[in-house]
Amino acid sequence: MSQTTVNIHVLDAAYKPFPSFSEWAARTSLDTVRWERYNASLRNRAANLSPEVLNRARNVAKRAAALDTGAIEGLYEVDRGFTYTVALETAAWEAALAQKGEFVKSLFEAQLHAYDYVLDLATKAQPISEAAIRALHAEVCRAQSTYRVITAIGPQEQPLPKGQYKALPNHVRTRKGTNHSYAPVDVTPAEMARLVAELRGEAFLAAHPVVQASYAHYGLVVIHPFADGNGRVARALASAFTYRAISMPIVILSEHKDPYLDSLERADAGDFQCFLDFMLARCLDTITLVDASLQSATAPTAEQSMAAIQRLYVTRGGYTHQQVDEAGSRLFEAADTAVKATLSRSTGGSVTFGSGRMGTQYPVPSGYRFPLGGGQAFQVGLNAAPPVQANVYRNYALLLPKDAAGDDDVQLVNMASSADTLIARVDELIPAITAVLQIRINLFAERVANEMFKELKAKAEEIMGRGH
Repeated sequence: MSQTTVNIHVLDAAYKPFPSFSEWAARTSLDTVRWERYNASLRNRAANLSPEVLNRARNVAKRAAALDTGAIEGLYEVDRGFTYTVALETAAWEAALAQKGEFVKSLFEAQLHAYDYVLDLATKAQPISEAAIRALHAEVCRAQSTYRVITAIGPQEQPLPKGQYKALPNHVRTRKGTNHSYAPVDVTPAEMARLVAELRGEAFLAAHPVVQASYAHYGLVVIHPFADGNGRVARALASAFTYRAISMPIVILSEHKDPYLDSLERADAGDFQCFLDFMLARCLDTITLVDASLQSATAPTAEQSMAAIQRLYVTRGGYTHQQVDEAGSRLFEAADTAVKATLSRSTGGSVTFGSGRMGTQYPVPSGYRFPLGGGQAFQVGLNAAPPVQANVYRNYALLLPKDAAGDDDVQLVNMASSADTLIARVDELIPAITAVLQIRINLFAERVANEMFKELKAKAEEIMGRGH
């Protein structure tokens, strides 16, 4: 018997089956307060909007999830700008995707179709079956004809069997250089049958959708039932449960790859809570992304900041006040830049824009403070030349939480209307602005620009006596 054969038997024997759902539920707990708070905000935003607007906002999340699921597997590379362009279907999205090549386009379309399949599965509210999971694999891997296999003579490309359980072992070397065992080939059908039975159990069906999603995802990747595409199938399968609950998938971006894999490794070591917390965080990201998209249906989003630090005592979240100031500065600068860039693209000739920085005495609400260097605000304005000579201005002040934890909010508030406020969690700004927040900032800038041009038009028509 060759060393390769011996190693396969050793690795097969090292397989650690996934836990029962009762064990998973007993060893985890979910922060339902944050879940309900985020969903309540979204429901309030969506209450008076049309189904078309809601579907478009959810489509942004679906496209982001479908695009980055392939990038997580290393099938292609993406960055924040590319994901934003494709997810929001901006004017250049097709050209940007075409630059990646026909293979990437085909992969994205297959993955997008797989999320449509999951949505259809969730809408029909049918129990999860092995047949459905195999069909999901065929959908998500539709554009992929081969996969790489490590053999005794080196890597080889072999045909990828779609919608079929693996016929060869697929144990892997981890990022740390150790071996990781998945279900042996002969055990895989029984393990998949056991997983589906758990997903149909009364306790599972009564559980919170985030708990359902995290368990279904983890169970499938532990088995690794297919030759390739297991991660993509697991992420899409998890989304079936959030689709049923809140009509949107779970957005896991490529930049989440390291914490994503870390949380799975910790789950393998028995820390299921870490993976559940990761999945909850990604669900909350998705909700805020859809919420921001809904805001942009009437006009888009943005960001600001400043930095002047003197005191260095630590907040309850473990941050110094200097760090909180720097987080606010990131928001301030990003919002200021995004708004000015958006306005500059649309002005010229008879309409110009101006901007500036200033101090402020804006009333600070309880629990908030100005940056240590004093109140900071930025102003943007639109000016119409004579004979119209109309002006429109917006002033945004930066407010920081006094005793910041990661889930506390930094606010960029319109000094004339507190309803026009850009909000970002501290942990979205430290150590850097997250991808989801950057998208929200861009949407904020578009909304501000749209509202200012609308107001300038009304003032100009009134001055010229052409109002309708």
